[in-house]
Amino acid sequence: MAKDLNKINKKLAEAAGSINPTDDQMAQFAKMVGKYKNRSMEEIEAEVNQMMGTFTRAQKDDFIRKLQMLKQMQGLLDKNQMKKVDMFIRLLSQ
Repeated sequence: MAKDLNKINKKLAEAAGSINPTDDQMAQFAKMVGKYKNRSMEEIEAEVNQMMGTFTRAQKDDFIRKLQMLKQMQGLLDKNQMKKVDMFIRLLSQ
């Protein structure tokens, strides 16, 4: 498992270019991508809406910043995943 995480971290680092996320951020991104990659837009939107009330504004802003960083990592996400990230950002920005 650690070997797979190292591969993911290496791919994230290559994709990130000049962003230079920390190892912890890269692990969080990999976990997020894995958690939501096979879920429908409706499932994700329902889950985000359910969680919205538990987030502070600072937590929402932090999450939005991480999602925007993820979007900048070209080649990491496919079009469907990018749509999901955009939806997360839209919902968290409300």
